[in-house]
Parts: sequence; structure tokens; C-alpha cells
Amino acid sequence: MTGGDPLRVHMMEVGPLAVNAYLVEHVATRKAVVFDPGGDGEMILGEIARLGLTVTKILLTHGHFDHVGAVGLLREKTGAPVHIHPGDADRMAGASRQGMLFGLSVPAPPPPDVLVEEGNTVGFEDQKFLVAHTPGHTPGCVSYLVGKMAFVGDLIFAGSIGRTDLPGGNHEQLIESVRKKIFPLPDDTVLFPGHGPATTVGEEKRSNPFF
Repeated sequence: MTGGDPLRVHMMEVGPLAVNAYLVEHVATRKAVVFDPGGDGEMILGEIARLGLTVTKILLTHGHFDHVGAVGLLREKTGAPVHIHPGDADRMAGASRQGMLFGLSVPAPPPPDVLVEEGNTVGFEDQKFLVAHTPGHTPGCVSYLVGKMAFVGDLIFAGSIGRTDLPGGNHEQLIESVRKKIFPLPDDTVLFPGHGPATTVGEEKRSNPFF
């Protein structure tokens, strides 16, 4: 899927909970960032090799085990620094323990290299991802905004929203995050969620039953 020049988005469904991992390719340079490598690390590495990309950053929307299961392998094989909000660094550190509660074996991720906060920018060749702190699903959830694209993790889905019944979840906070940080974006902004199909700001403003 092309998100408009100069970036191209490649989506892979990974891990036992069907997380969307995204490779965002800088078309001119063949550099890439990886969003939420939640599992199936060898498959992700295979896709990186198939596309001929060089990964320069690993960007995490939050620290739940199903979104970070392949972080260690990707960090080891690519050397790309791992970015997460400080509010979810401890959650990522506990990914193996989280997985055990679901009967799943999750490799322990390495500690993050970069802590991102509201308003930070993450440089990517001649582009910049703006970090929006969007808590509610977890306290340290962030969305990454670039051009007409937003990588929103488990904040909002096509026709739904992220769970708020897990530790650290807050329904009112999630609704406020979407209203203040996502819905003001242009209606044609494409939302790339952590599960399920992509959608747009306009579509969710019109039809999402939670708003």
C-alpha cells in the first residue's frame, strides 16, 4: 500500500493475536522503519530482505506483549534503535510475563534505546514522524503521524476502539485521546491500527459507534 510519495507502507499480520506489523519504506533510499514487530520475527526479516530494505528504526505504539514479541530479534539483526514512550517501557519489559498469562511464550525484549514523548519528532530520511501521546489503551500509548498517515496501535480500529479493561487502561482517557489527537487530523488521513484493516479519520468520525 502506498501512503503517498515518498513513503510506502507494507503490512504483515504477525503473532498469535494477529497484530499488524508495518514496514514503512522510504522509496528513494530503500531505508525503512518497523512498527510493532509483535511476533514472527523471521518472517518480518524475510520480508525486509525480499524488499531489499535497510531498517533504521523500530517504533512501538505501546508495550503489550503481542506488539513487542519480535523486538529482540529485529534489534539484534538490524541494529535499529527501539523507540517507546516511558509510560510503557516497564510494560514492554514485562512482555514475557504478560504472555504467560495467555499461555504464550514471548521472548524478553531488550530495553528501549529511545524514549519518545508528546510532541517529539522521529527523523526518517527527509521525513519526520510526529509523536502524539494517546493514552487510554495503556498509559504510554503513542501514535506516530507523518503526512496523511497515522500509526495508531490499539487506540482506534475500523469501527471500534482498543480495549480498556486491561491493567492501565482507561476508557474516558482513550475517548479523549481520539477526540483531541486523531479526529482533528484531515478526514483523508489513513489510520493504520494494530489489528484489522486500515481506515480513515473521516470514516471513523462518521461511523464509529463509540463516538
